[in-house]
Amino acid sequence: MVPPKPVPKKAPGSRELWRRYRALFPKYFWSEETRHASILIAGAQGSTLVDVDGKEYIDLTSQWSTNNLGNVHPEILEATTEALGRYGFLIYWMNPHLPMLELAEHLIRVRPSSNLTRVFLELSGTGAAEGAVKYAVEAQERPVMLGFMGQYHGLSIGTGIVGSLTSEARRHWEAYAGGAVHAPYPAISRRPDGMSPEEYGGWVLDFVRDELLHHVVAPDRIAGAIFEPVALEAGTWIPPKGFLRGLRRLCDEHGWVLIDDEVEAGVGRTGKMWAVEHFGVAPDLVAIGKALSGGLMPISAVLGTERLMVDHNVAAGTTFGGHPAACVAASKTFEVIERDRLVERSARLGARARKRIGEWERFDHVVDTRGLGLCLAVELGKPGRPRAPDPVRTRRVFFDCVRHGVVPLYSYGDHVLRIQPPLTISEEELDRALDTMEGALRRAAR
Repeated sequence: MVPPKPVPKKAPGSRELWRRYRALFPKYFWSEETRHASILIAGAQGSTLVDVDGKEYIDLTSQWSTNNLGNVHPEILEATTEALGRYGFLIYWMNPHLPMLELAEHLIRVRPSSNLTRVFLELSGTGAAEGAVKYAVEAQERPVMLGFMGQYHGLSIGTGIVGSLTSEARRHWEAYAGGAVHAPYPAISRRPDGMSPEEYGGWVLDFVRDELLHHVVAPDRIAGAIFEPVALEAGTWIPPKGFLRGLRRLCDEHGWVLIDDEVEAGVGRTGKMWAVEHFGVAPDLVAIGKALSGGLMPISAVLGTERLMVDHNVAAGTTFGGHPAACVAASKTFEVIERDRLVERSARLGARARKRIGEWERFDHVVDTRGLGLCLAVELGKPGRPRAPDPVRTRRVFFDCVRHGVVPLYSYGDHVLRIQPPLTISEEELDRALDTMEGALRRAAR
């Protein structure tokens, strides 16, 4: 695919465009403390971004795993455009339409477990996570959710309560957190010295049983547990194999609902259609978003059981969720993924890239590399102090990559660089991007 042309030559230079940007948008988006990359985009196609000066970049973010099929996939664009002309906009819960039926049937065909028989459509990943929690709390008639430290479910007030990515993200809203309790996320890379991954997973489950349920909240007041099988925003945290099975048993023991948050890790990202499939567990609710519509229209979904979505009449909905064109885009997305075997490609390319980044642990400041499929992470620490994060050096490596035409996924203040390219990225592009990252890491070591 040929990237689109940058802005016309007569347009103001990038300095003037940046001035306008800073004059119009909140400080969070552009300040030196929080900005993600110092590039202003004029166009994008496939795995390529083009800035206002005409410079090209390889996008290793897939825009936070929204563009799993690359940016502006031609088949998704054609199907979406046709659907916009045919349907315009319809409120799906008032005027049901054919695209929503077709998408729901497609979601049921690719569901991670057979107990999921119903589909609720939403607008965003945040909406999907909140929708799943709403079904759990109202159907269970219990007020509390169990979440895990380091998980990210969105930036709304509700998802900020059940999620616990950082204390900074919860600033000013700490007093609203009465509806959730939190346990440590059993990330293999965070386990204490001398403890095996499975022992760490068992310790977390014991913490829930012995501490939370004994000292904080009675088990019959908890509606369910919400869990990311791979916690990408936390830094691509992966739990022990047996942990999710243990959590499933704990949920069954106390009558809790198990919510699987697949908003970022789902739709082929981890080398399976759904991240939970790596662990052999059947969830009761699944939140899906980001990559669902091929990156062109906002849409998300919740899969649920008969008991939660039929036996109980939960009022949930949103005006723009289930937009007809978005449903068409989502159905076409699954069609392309299955036809082109992109889940298998994600597993194959991911294993190849995982081996490559593992070699970077020879650098003193690279303390860990990890990943599943095409969600990979490179964690930086201070040489000689592997548990001491090094966000300053990480930021320096990130901007070095950007200067050399590669955009990894990075959040300010973090010490992890993430690699989440489109599942359609060419092997040559991926190799070139990894070469660039390795060069930046080598320069940072000096």
